Order: sequence, then C-alpha cells, then structure tokens
Amino acid sequence: MRSELAPFAVNLEMWWTELDPLARVAAAAEAGFGAVEVWFWRRWDVDELARRCRDLGLVVTQIGGWDFEPRLGDPATGRLFEAGVELAIEAASTVGSTLINLNGPYLRPGEDRTEARGRVADAIARVAPLAEEAGMTLMVEPMNTRVDHPGYSLASSEDVLWVVETVASPAVGVNWDLYHLQISEGDLTGHFAAGFEHVAYVQVADHPGRHEPGTGEIAYAFLLPRIRAFGYRGFFGLECTPSEGAAAAIERLVDLGRDLPSGSETA
Repeated sequence: MRSELAPFAVNLEMWWTELDPLARVAAAAEAGFGAVEVWFWRRWDVDELARRCRDLGLVVTQIGGWDFEPRLGDPATGRLFEAGVELAIEAASTVGSTLINLNGPYLRPGEDRTEARGRVADAIARVAPLAEEAGMTLMVEPMNTRVDHPGYSLASSEDVLWVVETVASPAVGVNWDLYHLQISEGDLTGHFAAGFEHVAYVQVADHPGRHEPGTGEIAYAFLLPRIRAFGYRGFFGLECTPSEGAAAAIERLVDLGRDLPSGSETA
C-alpha cells in the first residue's frame, strides 16, 4: 500500500470498469490502495470478494444495503425491507465491514420531501436495533436532485440529519457525500461542522464531472485537512470516475494524500 493513498477507499464500481468486477480487487491492490468500497452487495459474490480482499490485505469500508427501493417505508413492504437489512448485515460481516449504506426512495407523485423523509425515518427506526445488536452502522446518504438524482427524497444535509436525529440510534449515521452536497448546498466546511457528530463515512468526487479530487471546483486540498481537524478518522471513499484513466487519477490522489494528516483510518 502506498502511504499517500492510505486515506482513500477506491470504489470498485467506478474504477477499472474495463475489468471484471472481482478483477478490480487486484487492480486496487496493485495500484497501492489499502481499502475499497462497493455499491449494492447483491451485485457481488460477497464470499469471493471477502476472500480476495483478505488475501490482498484490503479493507472493505462500506457496502450498499438497500438500493433505491421506491417503497421504502410502506407498511406492506416493511418486512421486505427488514429482511433486506438483515441480509445486508450478514454480507457486511462476511466482508469485514461495519458500514451499510441505505439509499432512500424517490418521491412519489405529489409527495413532498418532508413526508418522504418521515417514512424513511420510520423504516430505519424499525431496523436500527438489528444494527445495534450486530455492531453495524446504517447510513443514510444525501444525493443531489439537480444533476444525478431528480426526485430523490434526501437531497440535503438537513434531510439526512433530520432522519438520523429522529431515529436517535447510535447505529444510524450519515454517509457524507461531498460531491452531492456541493451541488445541493455548498458551504461544505460549515455544513460538515454542523453535522459532524452524525458523520459515519465521507465520500468524495469533484464537480463538475464526478471525477477525482483536483479536477473541478471543490477545494479538496483545503477541505480534507479541515475534516481531519474536526476529528474524522475514517476513510475517504473515492466514489468518482477517473477523468483521464486510473494512473493519472492516482497521481492526483498521491499529491493530495501526501499533505493530508493521517487519520489512523477506520471503517
């Protein structure tokens, strides 16, 4: 592992897309990363993913546990959601991760965001005890509605923090995606400070383009050390596509990581 890349967890869905998904594990290790992240766990052979990461000394920081289910929060499908979270907890345990991302629903016709986030909170409150018992953290994620996810129910830091504070469980936190929040609201340092106590994980990409830090308008050389100074000790998930190939993107990350204080990264 390259020490400059130690703060970062590379997303196996967005990097090395020319390779078979499981082959990307070896690519990540060969590039010098020490950690990876994945989207919805059902897309993966989790046993094989766990084996390959273990053999190569890679940490799996987080997995997706619920993938844009529009019926999230409906009583009729409550058991489906609860069963899905139970299975996600098993999958996370298999790959050695304690962080599970729960993507919220899209708005129903005529539904406002306040109503939608209420049903998200109700649904997560029902499964939070499962995560508490398993020693896992369920994460809600803000996603911008202007560029990538029109109609998504949790667009801002206010939305996700409301859900987390309403559920009020130590096993529920925020996947703080800086790319999405730059588009939705800006003031990244100020909003991060306001929501820091509920931050479970941080993902990064630059805007516009959703490429690696250093290719757009977000001042990551300023922002990431500030996040460390607030006390964040976890990985930074690279949920971005390389702008000019993986090698060039990695060199940008090496430059960024060289001056980034170590966080004794945890997942």
